[in-house]
Amino acid sequence: MDRLHYEYIKNQRPVLLLIHGFLGSMEQWDYLENGLSKHYSLLKIDLPGHGNSPEFTSPYTLESLTLLIDHILIKEKIEKVAILGHSMGGYLGSAFAKARPQKTSSLTLLNSIAGEDLKERKIMRDRSINLIEKHQEAYVNMAIGNLFTTTERALYSDRIELMKEQAHSITIKSIVHALVCMRDRKDHLMDLQNALVAVNYVYGTKDQIITTDRIEKEANYLNCKASKMDCGHMSLLTNAEDILKKMHFIE
Repeated sequence: MDRLHYEYIKNQRPVLLLIHGFLGSMEQWDYLENGLSKHYSLLKIDLPGHGNSPEFTSPYTLESLTLLIDHILIKEKIEKVAILGHSMGGYLGSAFAKARPQKTSSLTLLNSIAGEDLKERKIMRDRSINLIEKHQEAYVNMAIGNLFTTTERALYSDRIELMKEQAHSITIKSIVHALVCMRDRKDHLMDLQNALVAVNYVYGTKDQIITTDRIEKEANYLNCKASKMDCGHMSLLTNAEDILKKMHFIE
């Protein structure tokens, strides 16, 4: 049976569900964990085929993953969570908030959006699928490099190399599954507006993956707060202190 690996750091505080992004793992929250644990119990999951989660036997959707997360909450007797999702983790967080609004106290999208892929992005996903099946190592190196600014690549070379090293252990099948899941995901923007879940955006002004314009349009549509940082896409590795300063949004 397909399952998600998770870790639950329990205390007497509200639960914060942490969902990492594509080609990442729950270890990427390490730079935030000490600060977050002062205010929350932390529930961290690994996406399918990432970190310690096994490769799934067949393609999955965000909706199917929300069921697996809900099973974890039931098992751990967790009634409600705040969600902090980075990139693909934000897509999943949006799907969960839509499916289980009564179990979602708030949703913070970190370098992420609630909307679906635009046509151009879907085409890029298809190109990535073709490339990964022929040149896995080159694709992973290129994809991860593009997540950082030129300055960040110099300042955080050790963290970037570790991310690449870990991502090289992800199977082609798992990478393709993730790309297909992101490409085919539904738009949850209107769902979030109707779900009455508090939504907040934290984003990088130099993010080349999810643009400032797209995020600000969504924030305006939902009439919610959006807080910007001077960084690229991988803020949880490069701007942990900035993120912690903005986490009062999800209290």
